[in-house]
Amino acid sequence: MFGKRIHLLTIAGIKIGIDLSWFLIAFLLAWSLAAGYFPFYYPQLLLRTYWAMGVIGMLGLFVCVILHELGHAMVAKHYKLPITQITLFIFGGVAEIKKEPQTPKIEFLMAIAGPIVSLILSGGLYLLTLAGKNAQWPLPVIAVTSYLALINFVLAIFNLVPAFPLDGGRIFRAILWGIKKDSEWATKIASRIGAGFGMLLVFFGIFSLITGNIIAGVWFIILGLFLQRAAAMSRSQHLVTHELRGEKVQKFMTKKPISVPPNASIKEFIEDYVYHTYHHLYPVTEKSTLIGYISLREVKAIPSEKWAKISVHEAMVSTSRFKTITPETTALEALDLMNRSEMPIILVVKGKQLVGILTAQDLFKLISIKLELQSDSN
Repeated sequence: MFGKRIHLLTIAGIKIGIDLSWFLIAFLLAWSLAAGYFPFYYPQLLLRTYWAMGVIGMLGLFVCVILHELGHAMVAKHYKLPITQITLFIFGGVAEIKKEPQTPKIEFLMAIAGPIVSLILSGGLYLLTLAGKNAQWPLPVIAVTSYLALINFVLAIFNLVPAFPLDGGRIFRAILWGIKKDSEWATKIASRIGAGFGMLLVFFGIFSLITGNIIAGVWFIILGLFLQRAAAMSRSQHLVTHELRGEKVQKFMTKKPISVPPNASIKEFIEDYVYHTYHHLYPVTEKSTLIGYISLREVKAIPSEKWAKISVHEAMVSTSRFKTITPETTALEALDLMNRSEMPIILVVKGKQLVGILTAQDLFKLISIKLELQSDSN
């Protein structure tokens, strides 16, 4: 989902970061507040005051979004679900929880925690606004706290819409899951509602464009398309998790993979291995013991005129610089390692002996067939 991310801080062991797409929405939000919202409700203030209010309002909202996502994350942490980090991006924020809840109760509590935090923030900021009015605080301060109270209430209500993967959709899925004891069926129903809600937003956006409300129309269309895509991705992710749960790597890996001796020259490696088998990465073994790997990336860093003089051992990446797995490693753990590393391939060892090689394609062969069969049966 994300591109390059910038780490901001760590709270309770949870990393907080921002995706580069966040800067676009941050600017647009600050501009819309400074040029539209605050001048409309609080006229006759200075332009620089409106911009200060807009920037502070934008920053305040994203602090509230972080707190909303921390609500999800802290419940997940309580139930020992692994949390990668919280990332702010163009559509708000997301807590990246790498493991699906094991019960509908955990799903329900995780999902509802975020809206509860937003409602508490809304109520607290509303009371702060009233206190500020009584204490005769400056109007710009009261305007910002009032806006934050309102937007947190809107955020909570919007997220409670029963459209997966919004919080309300996850709550709805948890209820369906609890009733029928079938998480896959519950995810399918909740995802369809989520996709339908996304389509509704797209139609509403088109209507807004036709009636002349261009900015709102564009944002409704973008949000609707995002929700449709997110619903489909969430359903696919759930299916992958469901199908891979409990499966061992030994079922998916390629056994007896082609390996390269360390004393071969780069020229021999290219001519005898790459041009014959067309792989991008090869394990390097010495008497079946894994000592490293070499890929086209390492080869490209060496001038071609030196290929005959440099050995594979000199160019390879040693085992001390990457992680391996065992045949008993679960498929989900292997998939998580792939997501966290730059290697699209993982080497499988038993002790120090190379016994297999695993690619993402290996993991998804069965999943793709199941997805195709399910789409044909729907």
